[in-house]
Amino acid sequence: MNDTLLKLSPLIAIIVAVVGLAYWWRWRSDRKEESSHADALAALAGSLGGRVAGPAEVRAWSADLLPPMKSSTEGFAGRLGTVRPPRFETALDFRRGNWAVRVGEASMEKANSTSSATAHEHRIEVATAPVAPMKIGRRILVDFRGRPLAPDRAGAAGPAAEAPVTAVHEQRQWLPAAVPEPVAREFTVFTTDPSAVARAFTPQAVEWLLGQAGANPFVSAMPLLLTFEAGLVFTTSPQRIDPDHVLAKVDAILGLLDRMGIAPAHPPVTA
Repeated sequence: MNDTLLKLSPLIAIIVAVVGLAYWWRWRSDRKEESSHADALAALAGSLGGRVAGPAEVRAWSADLLPPMKSSTEGFAGRLGTVRPPRFETALDFRRGNWAVRVGEASMEKANSTSSATAHEHRIEVATAPVAPMKIGRRILVDFRGRPLAPDRAGAAGPAAEAPVTAVHEQRQWLPAAVPEPVAREFTVFTTDPSAVARAFTPQAVEWLLGQAGANPFVSAMPLLLTFEAGLVFTTSPQRIDPDHVLAKVDAILGLLDRMGIAPAHPPVTA
């Protein structure tokens, strides 16, 4: 037995070295990627006259309304596959015109077939004057490849039909809003105040919303789901912040708010 181990020791040493090298290479690559991403976010914040929040300040403004990566941790399967729970990692605070904007990022470790992998989510938040709780959800008429879905799936109300925390706590009815027919073809809208929401969908707001929507919801500047709640308008997407494209989404949201007659927070949330 000892002779066998002695003969195999060079091979074992090589295997250990290869495995160790692989882990070191992955660690080095991850560190390099994180450093590059942080530099890109800092450059974006600087170009906007904003800042990257410190480690103690990265919690999302809307964290009490929507926990980070909620859809990835719900249910038994979500909890079972969680290696590290979600946490907020970074946030950029900046002003866009009169609007106070925060773009933040969260991550978690999810189990996969071999070990685990890091999943990310980013969140865009805008501070507004108080408005009636509302959700605007994109109707998913095609799959991610642009192929039409079956009518029953395409006609579903989607996540906009789920009442937000504020409406639930205040025990207010969560109702579909009557919106102009071109909007209703592409979006579902729910609220606690259908009359106020109907007034907000001005011709200018309708034109902007449809113009930003595009044919494929998965590559659109307009978010799949936009939530209006507790003086905030926010949306989440299951990727890291993309410094080259995130401003297109921010501006799509702000353009809609301007045309709906919604005012910035007063006093605004400060960076």
